[in-house]
Amino acid sequence: MPKYNVIFESNETILGVVPRADDWVEYSCILKVKHGGKLPASLHMKILFHHIHFLVNMPLEHSIRDESIFGLYGKVVKFFAQYGVEFRGSAFSIQ
Repeated sequence: MPKYNVIFESNETILGVVPRADDWVEYSCILKVKHGGKLPASLHMKILFHHIHFLVNMPLEHSIRDESIFGLYGKVVKFFAQYGVEFRGSAFSIQ
């Protein structure tokens, strides 16, 4: 199997809100895009606040792969929805 070079790597923070508990879920993520392959974009997620794990029973670590970065974040929304968490692109909004 050929190995592809990483052409982009970034540290990301993904936030979601648990509406029934009025609390935040925060994941620290590493976003990588490789030069080739069937699924060149990957996102490895690690939860930051462990007490929330018991509240919504989410995994402490999770990995997602897709053809594009856009597709990755679509899968993040679905992943959060499985646990009743709403995806929020940013914790702050400009009014």
